[in-house]
Amino acid sequence: MFQDHKKRINDLNEEPHSSALLSSLVVIARSHGLHLTTAKICKDNNFDASKINKQKLKECANKSGLKSKHLTLSWSGLQKIERSLPVIVFLGDGTPLLLRKVLSNSTAEQVQLQNPDDPDDIYLTLDRVKFEEIWAGEIMLFRREYGVKDESQPFGMGLIATLMFRDRNIIRDITLSALFLSLLTLVPILFFRLMTDRVLMHHALSTFIVLSIALGICIIFETLFSFVRRALMNVLITRIDVKLSTLVFERVLRQPVDLFERTPVGLIARNMSEISKIRAFLSNQLLGTLLDGICLVVFIPVMFMLSPVLTGIVLSCCVVIALWTMAMLPVFAKRSSEAIAADGLQRSFLIQTLQGIRTIKSLALESRQIYQYESYVAKTAKLRMKEGNLANLIQSTILPIERFMVSGTMAIGVYLAMTATDPSNVAELFVFLLLSQRVVGPMRQMAQLVEQYEEAKSSVQLVSSLVNNPAEDQKHGQGVRSQIQGQIEFADVTFKYPGATSPTLKNAKFVLQAGQTLGVMGRSGSGKTTITRLLQRLHNDFDGMIKIDGIDIREYALDHLRSSLGVVLQDNFLFAGSVRDNITAAKVSATFEEVVRASRLAGAEEFIERLPQGYDTLLNEGSTNLSGGQRQRIAIARALITDPRILILDEATSALDPDSEAIVNENLQKIAANRSVIVISHRLSSLVSSDAILVLEKGHVEDVGRHTELLNRCDIYRELWNRQNPPTTTLQEPRLRLVN
Repeated sequence: MFQDHKKRINDLNEEPHSSALLSSLVVIARSHGLHLTTAKICKDNNFDASKINKQKLKECANKSGLKSKHLTLSWSGLQKIERSLPVIVFLGDGTPLLLRKVLSNSTAEQVQLQNPDDPDDIYLTLDRVKFEEIWAGEIMLFRREYGVKDESQPFGMGLIATLMFRDRNIIRDITLSALFLSLLTLVPILFFRLMTDRVLMHHALSTFIVLSIALGICIIFETLFSFVRRALMNVLITRIDVKLSTLVFERVLRQPVDLFERTPVGLIARNMSEISKIRAFLSNQLLGTLLDGICLVVFIPVMFMLSPVLTGIVLSCCVVIALWTMAMLPVFAKRSSEAIAADGLQRSFLIQTLQGIRTIKSLALESRQIYQYESYVAKTAKLRMKEGNLANLIQSTILPIERFMVSGTMAIGVYLAMTATDPSNVAELFVFLLLSQRVVGPMRQMAQLVEQYEEAKSSVQLVSSLVNNPAEDQKHGQGVRSQIQGQIEFADVTFKYPGATSPTLKNAKFVLQAGQTLGVMGRSGSGKTTITRLLQRLHNDFDGMIKIDGIDIREYALDHLRSSLGVVLQDNFLFAGSVRDNITAAKVSATFEEVVRASRLAGAEEFIERLPQGYDTLLNEGSTNLSGGQRQRIAIARALITDPRILILDEATSALDPDSEAIVNENLQKIAANRSVIVISHRLSSLVSSDAILVLEKGHVEDVGRHTELLNRCDIYRELWNRQNPPTTTLQEPRLRLVN
């Protein structure tokens, strides 16, 4: 395919590879959320598409909101740019290709390439040796340039700054309040100087009265400005906290299901809780230190006027503290990261234990869990102690420098005053010492801010590692929203779970007409549930085509697709709340009549009416006040409340007792009316009435047909049917008899 692409370029009178360069930029821009076209790029930049080269490509990228960089790398360098993919790689003859993936481990070293002029083409995989033979080592990578007000940027310090400066008026008022407070802080110092020089020296009572009144007025203004600053700070931090918390929660929920299946719930909860540390850093450290540091703008010039020598000593001590803190930061960051990781494992184990408390109780595993938890606690405590010891060393080293800033400066100032001939130097010395006391605090805080920033940075990294992955729905509600009728088609669908060695589905192909019922059976691991997961678009990285009503499911708006599906699993989760709230979870506007109808179809009406408050009965966390069969029937009613066009029952009756299962099976014909139904079950008797039964074996579609047809021609189906429904045999007389 690449040969045809090069020939097409050479046949035109244009800059070599110009078409591929523009196409590459379009594909990369879309991966960063920017929807560009070659025509739009040419129009915005006012040039001919046939004349573009690498330099012009960089200019186009910059104008489009992408920052580009042209590099020469080795294979080892290529492995370090995974987060920047896709990038443009240039072959020896200058041909640009898109680099999609770099795989380098003990088993394989490969790259995945794509022809930019054919973005829908199949990716080309080359091993390292072949790739390095044609690759010139030249790449061009791109990253998104986000504006100050762009809240769609990845989670990080830049996003936090964006949220802060969104309320610029509040920040302006806080800054003005802090500036006025800094000026008012000078009043007590000037009051001391004037009392000494004007009042005591001349016994001026009238001046004393004026100065006292002026001081009282300044104290009133200082109180007002302090109140205003704290109130505005509270508003700003609350707004940032609300936005951060909701933004993180939203982005977590929009992550693909793979993230939740491979990451312990405890780690997810721990990473999300790091928001509180970020908030504390913003309110207690960053903003407070920066605002207190405004006084330096006022105080340091005054201090230089009083004594350049002493001011230089104070500033030198601050520089030494800052350098020492920065030098120790890498070691402190490493120990802090180790402690945070250990704490995450401890919390994860705790949540896992609480979630599995029934199993722990039933198997008498309390002692085992306590022992393992003690091990986690001991490891965390050991790492926290190492972190604390290092922090203690840092602070202990800073302490004598801080003391010298105060006491040493005083000693030097006294010596200078004693050796001076002007007696006013003594008063200036005391004024300087008062100023230095006010300066030392903010400067010490600014030096420590570097250490505190490192801790906050670790929290930001934990949260960003959770929410900065590509969202599940890249279109965010956009896409086809036509009414779904229910025709389903799988065309040569192949899918492999991440980390699996072989595909779970291999070239699966079948068609379910709208309004029909399809039974799906097969041994464990044959791919039954995978079919339903792909139909819900829980996974998008499959080969082949899945269509609903002739439209690729990836073209549907994700929320519209899933709202058109009703799904009942083997083990369903019920929310804390009333029975009615759980049934109407997907349709809060449902009337009571609709709730009763869905409950009747699910066979849940008869037991709900016997509950203490009927549909208003509150369910405990984990719905422990219901039996497994009752929970399952409520889940079926919840799936039916939206009247979905497609209903998926994945072992939905396996947890039901025989009576409940009989009720659901009797209602299945009513449930299936005017909708397509996919029923997955190990009990073949529940699939007999299906319009067709799909037989899976190790990911392959072994056969499709009705019950009687499969009994005649499908060995797998016949074998499982005979195993579950053995021929009737004569009962043998029992060997054991009761002894009277």
